[in-house]
Amino acid sequence: MAELSIESNGLLETTAIYYNGAQLRGVREILLNLDENGTFDAIMQYKGTDGELYTRNILQDYPDLIVTTEPSFTEEEARSLRLLTLDSDGTLEGTVVALDGVRQEGIVSLYVQISGPPDIKLLGEITYREADGQLTKEGIW
Repeated sequence: MAELSIESNGLLETTAIYYNGAQLRGVREILLNLDENGTFDAIMQYKGTDGELYTRNILQDYPDLIVTTEPSFTEEEARSLRLLTLDSDGTLEGTVVALDGVRQEGIVSLYVQISGPPDIKLLGEITYREADGQLTKEGIW
């Protein structure tokens, strides 16, 4: 089971990425694209301990030669951030999404894109199906 977490306030400079509880360093890009129609993309590109770039499906493949670092935020600083967590067995059906520790229900789609220079982006949105069948889209950060 893999756990990927992204902690942020919507600004790239105040974003931390965690894999199985360890904060990662050297992440170049993340793309999460999950939906109820079977789309299950969880791609991460990172610079390994050997200086090479690696691309892995972070929820299915173990990230070889990944670099970890000490936590960037104190507990007090983390209170002002939002934490998105995906626990997964590597399948869409076995993936649980939580925001700030609360499991999210009724998700139709989840899209997150984080990329560093030169094309800096930090996007995140979840689309929910409400009880009446209506779709609601919300930003994560």
